[in-house]
Amino acid sequence: MFMRKYETVVLVSPESGDEGVQKATNRLREGLEKTQAKEIRLEDWGVKRLAYELNGNRRAHYLYLHYLGTNKTVAEIERLMKITEAVIKYQTVFLEDRVDPAQFDFAKESKSYTELAKRAKAKAEARKVEASA
Repeated sequence: MFMRKYETVVLVSPESGDEGVQKATNRLREGLEKTQAKEIRLEDWGVKRLAYELNGNRRAHYLYLHYLGTNKTVAEIERLMKITEAVIKYQTVFLEDRVDPAQFDFAKESKSYTELAKRAKAKAEARKVEASA
């Protein structure tokens, strides 16, 4: 059975803290599990400044989910994001059609992080070094 490749970006209110981020992450994975979708990778991009104010927030915590699923997967993930209080905004983008999960190289795809994720990881490591010094 063929699937489609999607990516979803979720903006979480920074006031909700780690608990809000964890809840959004759990809901994303719940949506994938419920519809038998396959997670490629989930990236935490950290807190970033928004281009414009959303619900009184000038900053948001960004989460990025890359996955194989169906249109039912997208509907379920978006339904779960709507009912998660910490989520400010979300957007799903269709990337590729007719992907065979049996032939898909999950190991290779899961290691190819986006540039934002690479920068966020480098910043986090730099903060850890500063804190330990």
